[in-house]
Amino acid sequence: MGKYNFQQISNCYLTPPELVEKALKLINKDKFDLDTCCSEENIPANEYYKELEHNGLTEPWKQFNWCNPPFDTSRKWVHKAYTEQFKGNTTVMLLPVRTETAYWHDYILYNPNVSIFWLRKGPKFLNAETK
Repeated sequence: MGKYNFQQISNCYLTPPELVEKALKLINKDKFDLDTCCSEENIPANEYYKELEHNGLTEPWKQFNWCNPPFDTSRKWVHKAYTEQFKGNTTVMLLPVRTETAYWHDYILYNPNVSIFWLRKGPKFLNAETK
C-alpha cells in the first residue's frame, strides 16, 4: 500500500460543479439555502457566509446548507453541522475521509442522521484564483 500523500497548499478551493449537482440531487433542491463558508459565490445558494464578511461557525445556519470547510478547521465545521442537526437543519458537507480523527468518531460515524456518499476518485477542485 502506498503512502498517503495529501498536501495542503491552500485552504481556498472551489468545489467542482458536478459535485454540487450531485449534492443538490441528494436533497432534491435546485439550490441550497446557505453556503456556510465560502470565499466566493460559486455554489447555487440563496445566501452566502463569505469568509471575510461572516463567521459561519458562530452565525445561525438555514434549513439546507452546503459546507466545504477549510482543511485545517474541518473539525469545527463538522461540530457546527452536528449541532445544527438538533435545530432541524440539514448540511451537505464535502470532507476528506479521515477516519482516524476524533471528529469522525464523535460526530459522523455512528450518527443516525448522517448519510455518507463515498467518491470513487478524488475531485479536482478549482483554484479560486485561476478557476
